[in-house]
Amino acid sequence: MKNFYQTSIALCSMMIVGSSLLGQCDADFDFGEALWGASPDASLGEQFDTAYVDVPYFDVFHVLVPTDASAIDSAFPLPLDSVILVSTTLIDTLTQEAFSLEDVGLTIICNNLGTSPNPCTFIAGAQYCASIEGTPTGPGVYQLSLDVQAYVTVFGIAVAQPYVFSGYIMDIVGEGSPDGIAESMAELISWYPNPTEDNFRLNPMPIDALVEVRDMSGRLVHANRAIAQSPTFVSTQGWNTGIYFVTWTSDAERKTTKMVVRKN
Repeated sequence: MKNFYQTSIALCSMMIVGSSLLGQCDADFDFGEALWGASPDASLGEQFDTAYVDVPYFDVFHVLVPTDASAIDSAFPLPLDSVILVSTTLIDTLTQEAFSLEDVGLTIICNNLGTSPNPCTFIAGAQYCASIEGTPTGPGVYQLSLDVQAYVTVFGIAVAQPYVFSGYIMDIVGEGSPDGIAESMAELISWYPNPTEDNFRLNPMPIDALVEVRDMSGRLVHANRAIAQSPTFVSTQGWNTGIYFVTWTSDAERKTTKMVVRKN
């Protein structure tokens, strides 16, 4: 395992910028009796906090690493040695252009409780955390994924298996402090039910807007105009179970939210 640790140091060092100067998260989330878990959990509709341009940002990703990979994926009933957070990726929800956290003024700082020389190596059987922090430099709405390598043990040899924590939205809104921000049109947007099976609805809004829905690959699956003072309905007939991104665009504002579709 020594060579594997040395390799992981090089991978993770690109993500750690000035960790001695920034805050460190606490691995203190209550996962109850669960064998493994993540918080926020995008599959439950949980998200990272909204960020604001020129306002210092701090939020925490917690992960409970199991001792057996089958707790995460039943296709891998193998002992789990460790998990390495190797990268984070931002995809602009409109242009599909890829960015790093550093491109938008943020970074990620791992805390593995000192169990490995690489702070982004998480040994199986314990809880760890990683903080996303910094001062955002520009607005945007991004799909955020955390890419890891899970090392399972096969005949005494650690074998890497890729895994992605996906379904997150990193929403960075325009300049100004969140304290005292006037309620905007975008903050009035409410889609329901969420999750949904057959359709979802947007409450009547005071202005016209364009509504677009994309799947996780960025493919446009629906587009229509939301007419002022009228409810907007979107049918999900023929859609697959999964996560979709709904973008509402008016002349003045743009807002992207996540919609979960679950088919029986």
